[in-house]
Amino acid sequence: MPIQKSIIDQEVQLIGKQLESRKLDIAKSLLKPGADNAEALRLHTELVQLCADTILIGIEETIPNVTKWGRETGELAVSYGSELDDSLKTTSEFRQAIWDVIELITVEANHTVQSVFRAGKLVDLMLDHAVYAYSTAYVSSYKNNLSHAQEVFLELSVPVVPILEGVAVLPIIGDVDTHRASLLMETALRESTEKRLTHLFIDLSGVTIVDTMVANNIFNIIYSLELLGVKGILSGIRPEVAQTMIHLGIDFSSIQTHSTLKQALARHIL
Repeated sequence: MPIQKSIIDQEVQLIGKQLESRKLDIAKSLLKPGADNAEALRLHTELVQLCADTILIGIEETIPNVTKWGRETGELAVSYGSELDDSLKTTSEFRQAIWDVIELITVEANHTVQSVFRAGKLVDLMLDHAVYAYSTAYVSSYKNNLSHAQEVFLELSVPVVPILEGVAVLPIIGDVDTHRASLLMETALRESTEKRLTHLFIDLSGVTIVDTMVANNIFNIIYSLELLGVKGILSGIRPEVAQTMIHLGIDFSSIQTHSTLKQALARHIL
């Protein structure tokens, strides 16, 4: 029995060494037309090497490098705009390619079936972890990119537009949730200070829903502007929105309001 185990151990090591010696050929066989072949070749070659390392030195010793490879590849995939499904399909193709090479090595060297299964099991464990690390990094990177894009969009949707010296308009379009309300406050105060505004017209004609939360946020912006010495004036409150505000008991009597931006400008500036 010990002799049989020793033979299997030796054969498994030989399979690992053969994988290592053929890593470039295996990597080249997986290249696809139109891809960034230099980058793809590097990543495929590294993954074949990780397969060989797993067989030669063990899964536990190789896991940190597998995790690093998976994270790097997942982040790159997002930056290239690759779909997660396509990437996982490529992983399946890679797994099949490795198994095909192990089978070829086994036939050439007349290794035992036990050696094949042991080497294959180690490779499968490693690839499963690589897929996990890749998928986790992909989703995390995708969420970060999405969050950044949302931040950029929100910033673009909160423009403070100067119209005269010391006078600007802040048009608000769409729904106002807690996050956007915070951005509105931040933008209004920062731009008012930087542009040395005396009047800021906040136009609500593009806001379809005004509830208690939205109203409170608008109040807070107006009052915060007053602390900076800036007069905040509301315009563009549509009839249906005004009706909703009345039903909700929202009182805007302490704030100057106008039905249109044109009226507001005519009353205070022009």
